[in-house]
Amino acid sequence: MLSRLGLAVVLAVVLAIAGTATAVVVDGGPPDRCVPRGNDNPTVTLTGTQGEYERNALHGGTLIDANRARWQGETSYALVAGGESGICITGAQITGSWSPQTPWSVMHGTAGIVLSSPVATVQDVRVHDYGDAIRFVDHAQDWEVRRAWLSYIRDDCIEDDWQHAGTVRDSLLEGCYNAFSSRTYDGQSGVSDGSGNTFTVTHSLVWLRPMAKTYNGEGEPGTAGFFKWDDAAPKLSLHGNVFRADQQAGTVGLGIPPGKLASCSNNVMVWLGHGRYPDPLPRCFRVTRNVHVWDRAVRQWHRQFGG
Repeated sequence: MLSRLGLAVVLAVVLAIAGTATAVVVDGGPPDRCVPRGNDNPTVTLTGTQGEYERNALHGGTLIDANRARWQGETSYALVAGGESGICITGAQITGSWSPQTPWSVMHGTAGIVLSSPVATVQDVRVHDYGDAIRFVDHAQDWEVRRAWLSYIRDDCIEDDWQHAGTVRDSLLEGCYNAFSSRTYDGQSGVSDGSGNTFTVTHSLVWLRPMAKTYNGEGEPGTAGFFKWDDAAPKLSLHGNVFRADQQAGTVGLGIPPGKLASCSNNVMVWLGHGRYPDPLPRCFRVTRNVHVWDRAVRQWHRQFGG
């Protein structure tokens, strides 16, 4: 179970890069948005092993307390929630059981968590072995993901294809085919231009892990890019993160289109592939080939947030 830590908890991870020291700070961020605030904010408590859970007419401010709930197996959509503003999911542990040889086309139709309400929050969750880990759809503007541990995700770790504003904070993305997606697709409805929004990734660890089955089945095992972005997607704000890539991505490595990087500082790219890192990186990134940089950061994250 992941611990819920307050604003005062600050931990500096000191990374040795090319003989210098770079501090990557992992902190609790601003106060949690989804602490119950009185009788007007209902709580739904889930316990035990769950099948697919879907509630799409929740009252504003509903807290889904899943700290004692488990999802296991091949449930296509484990936890689906929507309704009025301010819905929060906390503590879910969702584990898929698909074979590594399951085609990408099958995994693409699965997601651990799907949220469709504005100002939605997902915190202290564990999602392993799914297509998408967390998917924000429809009206999920101004979402936030805190202290999430996502691993072996065969498509997008965080999908925001409705191109809303959102924040990923203090999270461990320990193996994504594609880390972040904000790209529309044929037949999608109800999407507005998100280019005025901001998508923030801060104080998080992101590994682009090669998967046995890829989108087009060529060059397997392989990955997509860190950011799957289009012209109408939000601008990006990247601060204090550690990224890891083991091989050149099948598409563009970092994947940030020109003009989309609004602000950026103190990021590290751990590059374990052949030769130089294959794609241009902004000046706010440092590159290292030292895998221990990643390993130390992961250990520090677990000491800070549990799991």
